[in-house]
Amino acid sequence: MVDVRDPGTLQLPLAFKRSRGRPRKESPLTGAQRQARFRARREAQAQVLRERLLKALGYLEQGDTGMARHELESLVAATSARPDEGDLDS
Repeated sequence: MVDVRDPGTLQLPLAFKRSRGRPRKESPLTGAQRQARFRARREAQAQVLRERLLKALGYLEQGDTGMARHELESLVAATSARPDEGDLDS
């Protein structure tokens, strides 16, 4: 509150109270857009798995069973780990 008799007081800006929860985005995704992104991520992960499996099969065709076994064991470890622990790109 401003004291009219005191020139040193200023009008304080009114602060608006934020609503509860997470702030809304300017352009949120629709359900179809979120689902399309989810499917694209799953397809990308499946493609990485396919490539690694083909790599292991290539080692078998070359007769390098040790490398094929190593590749398959690392593939099993990556797929059986939780998603935040396993790295499928290595």
